Amino acid sequence: MRGESIERVVLVFPGALGDLLLALPALRALRARHAGARVTAVVNQPLRALVELAGVADETTALEGADAALLFGGERLPRWLEGRPFVYSWLGVERGGSATHAAVAYARAVGAPTAADALAAAARLVPPPSSAADARWAGLTAPVLAVHPGAGGRAKRWDIAGFVQVAHWWRSRGGSVVAIAGPAEAGEPPALGAPEVRDWPLVDLAAVLARAALYLGNDSGVSHLAGAVGAAGVVLFGPTDARRWRPLGGRLVALGARGGGPDGIPLAALPAARVIAACARRFALTRGDPDTNVAPYDSPDAPDGPQIKRRHPRPMKA
Repeated sequence: MRGESIERVVLVFPGALGDLLLALPALRALRARHAGARVTAVVNQPLRALVELAGVADETTALEGADAALLFGGERLPRWLEGRPFVYSWLGVERGGSATHAAVAYARAVGAPTAADALAAAARLVPPPSSAADARWAGLTAPVLAVHPGAGGRAKRWDIAGFVQVAHWWRSRGGSVVAIAGPAEAGEPPALGAPEVRDWPLVDLAAVLARAALYLGNDSGVSHLAGAVGAAGVVLFGPTDARRWRPLGGRLVALGARGGGPDGIPLAALPAARVIAACARRFALTRGDPDTNVAPYDSPDAPDGPQIKRRHPRPMKA
C-alpha cells in the first residue's frame, strides 16, 4: 500500500525517554513517508510534549490512559484504533551484545537512512522559549555546567563523590553548576550543593540543557536529551556499550569506565581526574581554545584529582 493512500497512521512507542530519542530518526521518517495522513503517537505521558515538539504526530495520547488499557480487555478498541488505521508498534530493540547502534536498528527497521550524519540531523530538537529556564538561569554565573548524576539503573551511576569533585573543579574555575534530577532520583537528597532542576517537564529541561556551556551525566535519558538539543559534554558509560547506546548528538563524547558492578561505577574504575580531563578538553574544544590541559584540583579529600597542570592558569570564559 502506498503511503499517500493511507489516511490515518498510529505510532505506538512504549519506550522511555532515551529509547524515544534513539528512535526519533525512524519516527520522523515515518511522519515524512505518510505526510498526507493524520498521525497519532501513543507514548508514555511525560513524553507527549516532546513528541509534539519533534513534529512526529498531529496528536498524541498517553499509553497509560484508560483508552490504551482497552487493548488488554474491554468491550471496544481504543479510540485511536477506530477506523482501522495503519499501525506501527515497537517493543524496543534487541538488548543483547550487538554492536549496531540502537538508532541504526530503529531506522533500518523502517527503511530510513542509517548514515551517522543523517541520524544526528534527524534526532535534533530545538526547544521553545521557557520561562522556567529563564528563571533558573537568572541566578547562575556563566559558564554553567549541567550535571545529571542519576540514571534509571544503579549500575549505570558513577560514584556521586566523583560528581562532587567535578562540580568543585568547575566552580574553582569561575563557573556555576546546575544539578538535574528526575523520577529515577525520587527521594534522593541533593548532593552537589547546586541549584536543582528536579522533575521538570521535558521541554523545559531541554531548554536548560541547550543553554549549558557543558553537560556531564551517566548513560540516561537525560543525556540523550542533552545530545538532541546540541549540548557539548561528556557521558559516562559503565555496564552498557557506548557503541550501541551513546547519544546521537555529535557534541557529546562517551567516556567508558574500566569496570563496575551492580552498585554502580566506583572511582577506582573511573577516576575523577579522567572525567575532569575529558570535560576540560570538551569545553576547550567547543570554545575554540587550543589549551586543553586541566588546572589542578588540590582538595585533600580528592586523591583522584587531576595532576595535569596548565602552563598559564586562567579562568574559563563563558
